[in-house]
Amino acid sequence: MVTTRLAESTDHADAVAVWRAANTARGRPPEATRVDRVRAKLGEPDAIVIVAVASGRVRGMLLAEPGRDRDGRGPRVAGLCHISMVFVHPGWQGRGVGRLLLERLRTHVAALGGTRLQVWTGAGNERARRLYRRAGFAPSGRLASLGPTRPIEQFTLDL
Repeated sequence: MVTTRLAESTDHADAVAVWRAANTARGRPPEATRVDRVRAKLGEPDAIVIVAVASGRVRGMLLAEPGRDRDGRGPRVAGLCHISMVFVHPGWQGRGVGRLLLERLRTHVAALGGTRLQVWTGAGNERARRLYRRAGFAPSGRLASLGPTRPIEQFTLDL
């Protein structure tokens, strides 16, 4: 059985390990500087970190933060929550762990008075796009790029 909860600081190392394993499995092992940046983001005071736990071990992680105008470069937008990352350990993918993480976030943000969730994902990442659609998100129509070969698409969900 998989449960989700808000992470404690003691969960951060396990959350990073899940993130690292998932990226390595998809052929993108992170460099040390990126690992350090993710650790720092998990510890930011306004970060929302949610973990999925099964058999006493972290199997999935989600990081969200207050949404900001101008794609994160502007002031906070009231009610908006930006999902920075959702990762599930490779051995636990396809078991609904990502959906459980998103459901916990949705409930948590709504209880705080939030009104909208947003996330960017790879335009070719069918697994992630399917996950967000099944969780009730819809494409916003916004497209961008993380470089010449990495198009991304925004999904949103009104709470």
